[in-house]
Amino acid sequence: MLNPYARLTSKILNALLRQPMYFVRQTYCRGAIIPAQRNASSFLLTHYAQHDVDKERAERHIRLLHKDPYRFLYDSTQAQHLEKLHKAAAAPPGYRVYINLLPRQWKAGDELKKLIHQYMQEHLPGWHFSPADKLQVTLKERYGELFIALLWKGRQTEVHLDVIEKIRPCATT
Repeated sequence: MLNPYARLTSKILNALLRQPMYFVRQTYCRGAIIPAQRNASSFLLTHYAQHDVDKERAERHIRLLHKDPYRFLYDSTQAQHLEKLHKAAAAPPGYRVYINLLPRQWKAGDELKKLIHQYMQEHLPGWHFSPADKLQVTLKERYGELFIALLWKGRQTEVHLDVIEKIRPCATT
C-alpha cells in the first residue's frame, strides 16, 4: 500500500502557517501500515492555503468525511485550533500525522507499475497498451483521496489508487 505523504513536523507546520489556512483532518489508513506502529492512530491533514478562497473547498472536504469519526476542520486563525495543530506536529506517542505534501518528486515504483499494467489489461483493453509503450503516470490527490492519472497516446483516465492496488478502502471513508 503506497503512502507517499510526509509526516507532519513542526518545521513543516511553521512553514505552512506563514499565512492563514484551513486543515482537514481525516483517518489515514495508508499511514498505519508500518508493522512496528500498527497500534498508532494515523491521520492525514489536507491543507487549504488560500484562507479566503478555500473555505468552501475545506467545508466540502469535511462533509465528504461524514462517516469518519475523527474528521475535523482546523482554522489556523483560531488559537485553540492552532494549539492542536502544534500538538499534532510534535509527533505525540500513539499518533502518526501526515500532511498532503510529497517529500520528493513522486515516481511510480516497479510494483505499482506492474499493478497499473494489470489494471490496464483488465479494464482498458481498448487502449491496446503494451509495457514497452511510454505511459505517463501521475499521482493526484482530491479531498484526501489518492488517484493515479494515466495518459497514453492522447487517451487519459484517472483511477482511484485503492482500485489499482486492489485493496478495500478505509472503513471510515
